[in-house]
Amino acid sequence: MDSDNTPNPLPEKVVRRHAELIVDLLPDLSKLVFEDGRPADTLLNTYLRAHRELGSRDRRFLAQAVFSYFRWYGWTVNRLGLNPVEACLVGAALDMATLPQSFEYLAGRCKLPFKVEPVGDQSVEEKCSVLAEWFKDEPASESLALSDLVLPEFGELVDPDQANRCIVEFQKRPPAWIRARTEPEAITKALHERQVPTASHDRVTAAVSVKGGVSLAGILSEQISQFVVQDITSQCVGLVCAPKKGEDWWDCCAGAGGKAMHLMDLMEQDGKVLATDIRAPALKELKKRARKHGIKHIRTQPFNAVNDEPFTKTFDGVLADAPCSGWGTWSRNPDARWRTSRRDVAQCANRQLKILNNAAWCVKPGGVMVYAVCTLTRPETEEVVMNFLDHHANFKLDPFPNPLTGEPTSGQLQIWPWDADCDGMYIARLVRDAE
Repeated sequence: MDSDNTPNPLPEKVVRRHAELIVDLLPDLSKLVFEDGRPADTLLNTYLRAHRELGSRDRRFLAQAVFSYFRWYGWTVNRLGLNPVEACLVGAALDMATLPQSFEYLAGRCKLPFKVEPVGDQSVEEKCSVLAEWFKDEPASESLALSDLVLPEFGELVDPDQANRCIVEFQKRPPAWIRARTEPEAITKALHERQVPTASHDRVTAAVSVKGGVSLAGILSEQISQFVVQDITSQCVGLVCAPKKGEDWWDCCAGAGGKAMHLMDLMEQDGKVLATDIRAPALKELKKRARKHGIKHIRTQPFNAVNDEPFTKTFDGVLADAPCSGWGTWSRNPDARWRTSRRDVAQCANRQLKILNNAAWCVKPGGVMVYAVCTLTRPETEEVVMNFLDHHANFKLDPFPNPLTGEPTSGQLQIWPWDADCDGMYIARLVRDAE
């Protein structure tokens, strides 16, 4: 694998090109994120598609630079007033234990009045102290706080006892998780042969974590149909659904189909899944992925789960993996914390309740409905479910074991980022009365 940390130094023209790329790209990209609310990963992918001449080293450098910039933006830009290139450099130093050569070159261009040293192996509290020392002549450095790294209303919308711990977790890059569709040992063996470290989860036996930034499609090209890139919390949603062989399920907000495919795998291809979504391109991608993995019994249909009339057909199970604020994914998408607001959370909660109300009509008597959102906010999680139950006496919470620990739940589970080095996810399992 290519790496900026290889013993052989990069040619000067490469590191100079990297510095020029950041100088050109970051101001415009930042403007589109903050003013237009566009996701940084989408913008970066669009930029890379338009610049096919950039190689893997260039792409890796840009990804590191962009996401370090947004991860520490609350301190570096909002509080310390650094320009985009300086903020990118300082963010990279806060993220990394060793500063790659291209960032060292960038440090020479920035001319900051101190030597930028990598401190990625230190705690967030220690990094705060380092910044205070680096910027000791700046009054703002004396009052840096964890809360500066997220929106001001963050602590009001999540469990206040967990808010600071969440912010600490948001400052780490989580691993990539894959779901092995066959024996996980075959996947881990192939990765180890390419010297890629992996870790398997003790209870979610199909889940394998891989350090972020690894091109799995290239390394596992011979096993491409044997795994799916899927966060472990997303895998937990399928495990809570627990579909039985021969059942008929509806995934009403299917997107590109990761959970729909998991439902079919759990049923050992003996069952049916109707996957619907408002976005036709997502359903097209779902069909493509299903064919690649040899999954035949997923039907797709465009459907607006908020506004369209419910189906007259009923299902053994309905999965409502509803669109949400995404506050549980801020480790993986650090720019997302600057593109959202309290109003967005309220609008999401309103939409989620409408989805549950519509989906409820399609659950068979005695059937199951699972509600899932990759967020941490109380208005989108327990409050939505309690509101739903207040108006649907024929549904009740259905207790299930926590897939990560085996411990019993009341029928609701909030997975926090530290539970498995993962995204935050809320899952509720509801059952309809048999009569």
